[in-house]
Amino acid sequence: MEIGLLSMHRVANYGSFWQASCLKKMICDNGNCKLEFIDIVPGEVGSRTEYKKTFSFSKIKRIPYYLFQRNKKVIFEKYQKEILGCNEERNYRDDYDAIIIGSDEVFNFVQKSSWGFSTQLYGDIENKNVSSYAACFGYTTFKAIQRTNREEKIAKGLMNLRNTSVRDANSAEIVEKLTGRRPEIHLDPVVVGDLPGKLPEIKIGKYILVYSYDFRLSDPDVIKQVRFFAKENGLKIISVGFYQDWVDRNVIPNPFELLSYFKSAEYVVTDTFHGTIFSARMHKKFITVIRRTNEQKLGDLLSRIGMDGRRYSNGESLIDILVSDIDYDQFEILRTNERQRTATYLKRCLTK
Repeated sequence: MEIGLLSMHRVANYGSFWQASCLKKMICDNGNCKLEFIDIVPGEVGSRTEYKKTFSFSKIKRIPYYLFQRNKKVIFEKYQKEILGCNEERNYRDDYDAIIIGSDEVFNFVQKSSWGFSTQLYGDIENKNVSSYAACFGYTTFKAIQRTNREEKIAKGLMNLRNTSVRDANSAEIVEKLTGRRPEIHLDPVVVGDLPGKLPEIKIGKYILVYSYDFRLSDPDVIKQVRFFAKENGLKIISVGFYQDWVDRNVIPNPFELLSYFKSAEYVVTDTFHGTIFSARMHKKFITVIRRTNEQKLGDLLSRIGMDGRRYSNGESLIDILVSDIDYDQFEILRTNERQRTATYLKRCLTK
C-alpha cells in the first residue's frame, strides 16, 4: 500500500521533525506500506503578512543569530534526508492509496510560512482517501477565518476528508463550525509515538534547559527567577535549538542530541508545545510559560496530558512550580491508552 503523508516535514524545527518521524513510524506499524512525504503546494502568499514579528535585535546580536540559523538549517537538511527520506526534488503526487494530513499546525495559515495559504493542507486534493491526524489550527481562530473570507475554501477541503482528527479543542470547534461534523481529538504523535531508546550522551555538567523560539522568552521576571534559581543551585542555563541572549550557552543539536539534552537536564523551562511534550516524555521537572498568544494550544495540551500544575503565568513563583513533583505513572497510563486509540484510528484511515 502506498501512503502519502502531507506534513511540515521540511521546516527546520525539532517539534516538526519529531512529529513527522513519529507519525511515519506509527503509520508504517499498522501494516506493510511504502510511505512518502508530500510537499506543500504554495498558496496565497498574502497570508504571510498576517504574521507579526515577535522580536527585534541590534546589529551586534544579528551576526551570531544568523550564523546560528545557518548552521541549524544545514543540520536539519541532513536529517530530513536521512531519517524522513526527503530529497531536494519536491514531491507533489496525490495518487496514493491513502493520504494523511498532519500533524502539527498544518491548518494554521496565520503562522509565518513559505507556502502561505494552501487549500491542499485542508484536504483540497484529488484523492478520495484523505484523512487528517492531530492537525491543528494553532492560534488561528474562527473569527480570523471569517475576517479573511476563507470559510468556504477551508470548508471545501475539510469536507473532502474521509476521517478528521485534530489535536485540540479550538481546532475541533473550527472544524465543527465549518463542516457540521465533530472531529476526533488525538494527542500529538510525539506524545504517543516511539522516540529512540538509545541517545547520544551529553556531558556538560548540571544545567537548566531553556527551550523557546529565538529571543521569545524575554520576560524580565522569568529571566530573573531562572537566573536566581540557577545560581543558588550551581546550574548552567543552556538554550537548545534556539537563540537566547541571556543564557550561559546556546547550542545547536541535531534532532537526536536535542532529546539527549532534555533527558540530561535537571530542569526545563519552555513556552512551546513540543518543548512541553519533550519534557514530559523524558520525565523532567519543568514549567510551561503560558501567555495570551499560546493559551489555546498549550493550555489545552497541559490539560489533556494531566500536567495543569506545570503552568506558569506572571506573578507566580516559578521556582515553586519547577521543583514540585509530577506523577509520571499516570502520564504513562494515558500514553498507553491513547496510543491504542491512535492505532485504531490510523488503521481505519488506511483502509481502502
